[in-house]
Amino acid sequence: MKLIFSIILFTCSQLIHAQTANEVVTEKTIEVGQKLRIKPCKPGQTEFVSMDVYARTKPYHTKAVNKNTGEGLMQAFFNDKSIDAKRLPCVMGNHAYTIAAYHEFEVAGKVKRVVLCYTSYPLTLIWIELDKAIDLGEIDFE
Repeated sequence: MKLIFSIILFTCSQLIHAQTANEVVTEKTIEVGQKLRIKPCKPGQTEFVSMDVYARTKPYHTKAVNKNTGEGLMQAFFNDKSIDAKRLPCVMGNHAYTIAAYHEFEVAGKVKRVVLCYTSYPLTLIWIELDKAIDLGEIDFE
């Protein structure tokens, strides 16, 4: 329910912004299991601005994750220090990835929305700062 309310609130704020900027905004629903396309990098870039890739060096407890809702993924995947992280390189762009989880955090009084996506490597996740990625045109939903 919180996710639906947040998406509706975000969509309304975007529609208000679009009306003032004379833009057209279409409503997008974010669902676990949905495909998200990471667009190619802009010319001259070697990595994405709004995305990181996290790779574990040890397996995590996948049975603690509800694959239908994404619940438990954040806790299971990020539960220890056996993780390497870096900005997502451009070679991982121009591909579709499955949304594994959606999370919201409050940071300095603002809501930060994050999407986690599975990659073809079982111990790797892509962390997408959703609003930043949308603003920069780095992603699209299928």
